Amino acid sequence: MGKYRFLEHTADVLFEAYGKSFEEALENAAEAMFVVMCDTGRLEEDRSFIVEEQADSLENLTVFTLSAILSQSEISEVLPKRFKVEKFEKKGGVFSARGRVFGGEWEGAKVKTNIKAVTHHLIKVEGNGKFTVRVLLDI
Repeated sequence: MGKYRFLEHTADVLFEAYGKSFEEALENAAEAMFVVMCDTGRLEEDRSFIVEEQADSLENLTVFTLSAILSQSEISEVLPKRFKVEKFEKKGGVFSARGRVFGGEWEGAKVKTNIKAVTHHLIKVEGNGKFTVRVLLDI
């Protein structure tokens, strides 16, 4: 099984990302989102920014983290290519993740799809030795 796969959906983009850990599955979910957004093969990794989120569940942490990447990409004018989780922990029922997004200069010619939002609809995180993260992007 690869890093992610796209599933059929009538109007939006639905995918599952996989990993040996939640962190790896989240990184792969970000990569799947980046592939939808832009031509990642044409991007350098000469720019970066940090995202940091907290949530009461892994599902919410996934949505919050991918949403933060999406909005910060536009604010920073960085087309994302890769996401690396630098810190992940659970303290007293609160999950937190901190990571760095690497990418290149925002150029309209490299944007493929405008993603409106990362949704809570159909979100699912399953883990037992291997993790699966399911995400629906509103386009």
